[in-house]
Amino acid sequence: MKKSKKFIIMSVIFVLIIVVAVGVYLFYISISRIPQVTDLYSYDTSIPEQAVGISDYVFVAKVNGIARTDYIDTGSVELSTTGNKKIESPYTVYDIEVVKKIKGELLTSEPIEFMQYGGVNEDGFLETGKYYILLVNTFREDGGTLETSDQNRIILLYDVENDEDVENSELVKRYEEAYKNEVIPDGFEQEDRYISKYDVRMED
Repeated sequence: MKKSKKFIIMSVIFVLIIVVAVGVYLFYISISRIPQVTDLYSYDTSIPEQAVGISDYVFVAKVNGIARTDYIDTGSVELSTTGNKKIESPYTVYDIEVVKKIKGELLTSEPIEFMQYGGVNEDGFLETGKYYILLVNTFREDGGTLETSDQNRIILLYDVENDEDVENSELVKRYEEAYKNEVIPDGFEQEDRYISKYDVRMED
């Protein structure tokens, strides 16, 4: 009887250890899927004037398609059993055309690339053939790529089906007006702005 009771106790302890181990493993896996939060997320980008103010470039783009998915090393997590786990976050890279410049001077003579956090099988991603207003930033450590994952700064133009429709779009007019009245929020560091590798000034 004592042996049976001891066996039951040991079995329960073993099961608990397995459950805890699996839980810890799933927790660290989930960490690797969390978008990297930057200071830009601390601003209210639902206000167009402020969204434009913190963006390096604002423009209308046509999406030609997905170029690739890049996996960028964003750090590591220490696991007690297996050592450090490298964290790589997926970024979807799109091939786009700049149809209209609102803020900044990007190339319009050839397709360029735009980067968005996440894999292509997730929701909220750009559709091929559609037109968008993109309010983006560029980062020196990423080689001057154009990127944003803030859905308030990726605006689908429902009223645009071709390049000619862009000039008559009410949303485009709204963001042109927002640029004229852009708001640089308190605490935003102007020295954090960088020139994209797709900026026309990079050709000089």
